[in-house]
Amino acid sequence: MVLESKIENDIKYLYFNDKASLNAISSGDWKSLKSEIESFEKSDQKYLVIKHINGNYSAGAQLGENINSLMEDVSNAAETLWNCKKPVISLVNGIAAGAGSNMMLLSDFIIATPETRFIEVFVRRGLVVDFGGSWVLPRIIGIQKAKSLMMTSNEINGTELNNLGVLHKLCSFEDMDKEFESLIESLNKQSFISICMIKQQIREGLDKTFSESLDLETENQNKRFLHSDAAEGMSAFLEKRPPVYKNTLDE
Repeated sequence: MVLESKIENDIKYLYFNDKASLNAISSGDWKSLKSEIESFEKSDQKYLVIKHINGNYSAGAQLGENINSLMEDVSNAAETLWNCKKPVISLVNGIAAGAGSNMMLLSDFIIATPETRFIEVFVRRGLVVDFGGSWVLPRIIGIQKAKSLMMTSNEINGTELNNLGVLHKLCSFEDMDKEFESLIESLNKQSFISICMIKQQIREGLDKTFSESLDLETENQNKRFLHSDAAEGMSAFLEKRPPVYKNTLDE
């Protein structure tokens, strides 16, 4: 197993630490990844960060192993990541290939360097796209460009990802920590439960009609009007001061 984690204040970090394999994901890591995300959901931590280490993000699955018997674990990990209620952030440098590329795409915010190497590598190995890539990539960059990247396995860099609208921020490797801290600072100024409910609306809205999305917005907004964060936000606006929110998921 190469998945490691650490907690700093209200942030949980995950990374695949195996320099020799470019941080490829071992067979035992898929269930561990699911478990780590579920543990994060139940915790007081606010942000889940999947980050690069050893100069790379992840080269995807370790193909020397029997991946066929693990596909249920792979899909379960992807679904758990996608359904995570709280914000997920990817810090990406170097290789992000295969399941690693799609793990990145399932994040809410992606900060990457120009040296990032994004590769939907599956067709080179006689495989098909997994970890949710065939569902999420067309929704981010459009069907035609997604087909081009997935069917040719052409590599693109961080600058190209940014031009396609994939990234929250493109920055140098040296500036990544600063950009990450800036993002956290910005998020911490907002109502945390509002952030999480907006994430829910976007995620569920992808499978809803316009009318159904309006119903969900109405349901959530009615909850917000009754929450102390809404009262604080309105008071802060009228008093011309920064709001001080509870920063919890307590509805």
